[in-house]
Amino acid sequence: MEFLLKWKNDPKKKPLILKGARQVGKSWLARELGKTFENFVEINFEKSTDVHAFFDGNIEPAKIIKNLSNYLGVKISPGTTLLFLDEIQECPKAILALRYFYEDLPRLHVISAGSLLEFQLQNINVPVGRVNFVYVYPLSFSEYLTVSGKQDLRSMLLENEFKPVPEPIHKLLNEEVRNYVLLGGMPEVVADFLEFGQFDRCRDIQTDLLETYRSDFQKYAKKHQIKYLRKVFDSIPMQLGDKFKYTNVSMDIKSRELGDALDMLQMAGIVYKVYHSSANGIPLKAESDIKKFKVLFFDAGLTQQLLQLDYRPLLLNPDFSRVNNGAVAELFTGLELIAYRNYKEKADLFYWHREAKSSNAEVDYVTALAGKIIPVEVKSSNTGSMKSLRTFMEIKNRDFAVKVSGFNFSFFENVQSVPFYALESLVKRKM
Repeated sequence: MEFLLKWKNDPKKKPLILKGARQVGKSWLARELGKTFENFVEINFEKSTDVHAFFDGNIEPAKIIKNLSNYLGVKISPGTTLLFLDEIQECPKAILALRYFYEDLPRLHVISAGSLLEFQLQNINVPVGRVNFVYVYPLSFSEYLTVSGKQDLRSMLLENEFKPVPEPIHKLLNEEVRNYVLLGGMPEVVADFLEFGQFDRCRDIQTDLLETYRSDFQKYAKKHQIKYLRKVFDSIPMQLGDKFKYTNVSMDIKSRELGDALDMLQMAGIVYKVYHSSANGIPLKAESDIKKFKVLFFDAGLTQQLLQLDYRPLLLNPDFSRVNNGAVAELFTGLELIAYRNYKEKADLFYWHREAKSSNAEVDYVTALAGKIIPVEVKSSNTGSMKSLRTFMEIKNRDFAVKVSGFNFSFFENVQSVPFYALESLVKRKM
């Protein structure tokens, strides 16, 4: 929202395309921004198929705006109106029209969004340089703190210079992380919990959301591919923390079919691939191996619902680091690393793995922060040798690493310990 307000006042702004999975809050953002304009006009191309006709033929912004104004009976004026084109993937000519809005009507504020937009964009010559993309994710933990009325805790963490926080606050924050991990960051789930405070209600909403994503399969897959999508979709949480193997999905289905299904889920924004990188330099992507990857489901709460994990034991003990053998903690960390990066660029995640006869070593994540390669290891305890982390530091000649756990801040032998609740501070601070 802070970025959108700056965009509103930018004289050289470009039309925006909000990208992200269904129901993560793209439309809400546009409508909230619309409240700051004199006029707000929303067009949903999925519901209002009749307006598609205004984008046929010659794409002239002035003519399109005039026709829309007359048809809808609303005023659309450059400088005072926000035009929101929702589910724009349903009208490909409207996507093409965005470049001409930038060239011919630069004073008009135009935002578009689409839950399955990536599938249409691969078939369209996207107007590169004429539009800006913004990636929208589920609420992060820090955003959850803000909407829960605990912005003061978030601000404290951002101002804290990796110093231990007082024990009562540390305990409170760990409990908030526990709640967040059970809920995830889907706006509907969080809003319901803040109103009613009942995890059972939230689980029902999560079940409905998962069924919505399954129902979407028929919108972007061929009929014979839907069974593969369901297989991969349901298997992803089972392989958390491990290198993804198609044989663990099914021994009877060709990896090509399952690979296509996984790629479609990635395009839909509901999974992220974490590629192996040799991590010798920046960008990490330059040395990634596309054949070796892990897969993260895009929301921690939905993941646990897919796994059918019982949330009640966590209500007695806020330490979630051992849930599902630590895989949920690794998932949470990865999603947090994504959430706080530049939302104008598609976030990439990487891990490092050395396979050797003498000894194997694997670091959960390697990330670039402030121009440096930082290895990040997720731990369920505050002790242990951290052998893989040390191996990486020695081989790559790195003098700084991060351990993420449920314990307070500390620093020992060039390893900075960061609590789960402070990952925003890690990403946003210059190391």
